[in-house]
Amino acid sequence: MTGHHLEVLPLSRQRWIVRYEGDPTPLSESTTLADALAEARLHARQFGEPVIHIQGLDGNRQLEHVDPDFRAPTPADVKGPHVEP
Repeated sequence: MTGHHLEVLPLSRQRWIVRYEGDPTPLSESTTLADALAEARLHARQFGEPVIHIQGLDGNRQLEHVDPDFRAPTPADVKGPHVEP
């Protein structure tokens, strides 16, 4: 989990992108909302992202909760064992 929100946004009626909020570079681009949501769900599961923010053509936003394939590591998971001097 990155701490940033994964989002699906319309660029037009036939162009939808999946990206991390605030990142100008899309992770994927699709011609339909359904395809963009499928890409977003796949990315969310693979990278441990629990929520997708979805913006509709009308500007309304909704959340979709995703069960990730694994729990993303936290800093405590990667620090390693404590060694006494």
